[in-house]
Amino acid sequence: MTSPSSNPTPVPNQVLPETIQPNKKRFFKTPWKVTILALVCAAVAFGIVIYVHEKMTYVWTNDAFIEGYGVDLSSNVTEKVTDLFVDEGDFVKKGQIIAVLQNNVPLAQKKEAEAKIVSTEQEIVVKEAYYLKIRNDYERALKGIEDRIISEQDFDHAQKNFEMAVGELDLAKANYILSKKQLEVVEAQLTHYIIEAPRDGMIAKRWIWFGDVVRPGQSLYTMFDLEDVWVLANLEEKKIRKVKLGDKVKIHIDAYPGVDFYGEIFTIKGAAASKFTLIPQNNATGNYTKVEQRVPVKISIKRPSSFSKDEPLYLFPGMSAEVYVKVR
Repeated sequence: MTSPSSNPTPVPNQVLPETIQPNKKRFFKTPWKVTILALVCAAVAFGIVIYVHEKMTYVWTNDAFIEGYGVDLSSNVTEKVTDLFVDEGDFVKKGQIIAVLQNNVPLAQKKEAEAKIVSTEQEIVVKEAYYLKIRNDYERALKGIEDRIISEQDFDHAQKNFEMAVGELDLAKANYILSKKQLEVVEAQLTHYIIEAPRDGMIAKRWIWFGDVVRPGQSLYTMFDLEDVWVLANLEEKKIRKVKLGDKVKIHIDAYPGVDFYGEIFTIKGAAASKFTLIPQNNATGNYTKVEQRVPVKISIKRPSSFSKDEPLYLFPGMSAEVYVKVR
């Protein structure tokens, strides 16, 4: 007897339901997905090339600010402010009067000096008349002593009177010169009570008001010459070896996004920026931490060609910037 399992009955090919059929499609057989992957790879490769090129061609930093020549206007006398002629944001010209201090004392001294000049002028007139009289007497005494008409004692008196008249006239003339010099001194002192702009520029800050009593050296105004500004960039010490004077620089200023400014390096300072801090770091202590130093460089700024000459260009000291120094 044959067992049922020895001669199995042939089973026709079974067809699995469609829901459980294995998915024979593969990702790479979809054309649009292959295209996207290729584009992504190309973009990544292009970005890497651009990054490497930028690193080798440019030195970049955002530790950069616009700088300019600033002047703190002050007085060298202690006095009260009586007049202010300008305020913050005003443009001033060289020599323009911007403030006046109380000057009644030097004005009184000036009038006294002028009166003394008039007095010495009159004194010269009197002394000249006296000199002419004594000179005539002396000339007659000379003729008289020659003719033996007067005694030697009378001649000696006439001679001494003549010498005294000459001395008094010279003294009066010297007093006149001295009084004029004293007037010049008083007029020079009066200039200390008038504050003038030392150059063209804009008033950026006013520190005083009417009635304030200022001390010598105290700031009254702070002004900047906006026609002569530059970018001060602090480059890391590892990057400074790559730059040199005259290198071209592309500048991005935060106030003008999308606008490219250009310039070149015209100064590389001879010390790290840390040497100019008010409180330099003391590296002699035991908790020393090495910090990468930065070297300041000055970069000129050229007006973009897209800006007309009449269009205002606001480049104020202290504004932030980014610089790209072309080193290759």
